[in-house]
Amino acid sequence: MTASDRAPSRTMLFVPFVALIVVVVLHAVYWTIIASQIEHRALAWIQAQEAAGYQVGYDSLRVGGYPFRFALRAEAPQLTAPASEGGWTAQVERLSAAAQFYDLNHWIVSPMGQGTVLSAGETYTLTAESARLSLRARQGATSRLGASITALTIAGPEGRQPPITAVDRLAMSGFLDEDDQLALRIQSEGVILGDGALDPALAEAFGQEAALMRIDAVVTQWSALARRADPFDWRQANGALVVNQSQLIWGPAELAGDGEIGLDADLLPEGRLSVVVTDPETLIGALESAGLVVDEQGAALRLAALMAPRQDGGIPLPLRLREGAIFFGPARIGTFSD
Repeated sequence: MTASDRAPSRTMLFVPFVALIVVVVLHAVYWTIIASQIEHRALAWIQAQEAAGYQVGYDSLRVGGYPFRFALRAEAPQLTAPASEGGWTAQVERLSAAAQFYDLNHWIVSPMGQGTVLSAGETYTLTAESARLSLRARQGATSRLGASITALTIAGPEGRQPPITAVDRLAMSGFLDEDDQLALRIQSEGVILGDGALDPALAEAFGQEAALMRIDAVVTQWSALARRADPFDWRQANGALVVNQSQLIWGPAELAGDGEIGLDADLLPEGRLSVVVTDPETLIGALESAGLVVDEQGAALRLAALMAPRQDGGIPLPLRLREGAIFFGPARIGTFSD
């Protein structure tokens, strides 16, 4: 009998099982070590916020999710800002931050249950069908973010409504490129404004629901703005908001546009957007009803719309921001101090 005719060694039959056990044990050790590091970093972050004047509270903090992911879960987390930052308090029933065990650079943060915000002595309650925030890091810094919320409702103090009472859907994504530009894409659907959020005439003319708001833009010189959140630094660096595409459907307003906006010496918005209006006559009539366009301004705006060449989707008219005022075509429709 040759060696090739012999039956396989019984020892070799156990090799795959032994290898599997080794892999499971090594993974368990890896998971335990990383879970401990995640909890340690979470506690270090809390200490850093408290050193900055914030108050952080929670009922419990633990890492779970074994074996396929890491999930940092906080029960009843609460954050209170110092008086210099407004003194507001935010709390949610439960907060989870999860990542796959093989990719610790991508985290999904999910608040669960009812959330509350206490600001200026008034409490606001937030509930949502679903809410999540996606964060992706590169070289220790956040490079991409995304957020989505569905069926959000916001309730204010008894007898009062917040400026926004409901949002059917909100989606946002952004990433920072190598040229220090933050690319943003934001879309909201079914935004319901609260009673009193608008002037009565404006609410009557346009309604209290914005069916669609969308913007695809780039914030240049992002580091100058993010460093201290100071608009003066951003202006000094010649930062701008470059709007590649935008769209608004709000009652009689059906608009799309693009352009560029910066800040003037008084740190007020300054720039120009090219706005395409689907139905200029209906929009101008609504602006007149709301009192934003009066007397000869309406006639001048109609004349500008009549003379403008028609494009696919409507009539182009300029929206200009200058010296704290807002001009739509030849008509001044408001100021930033209104």
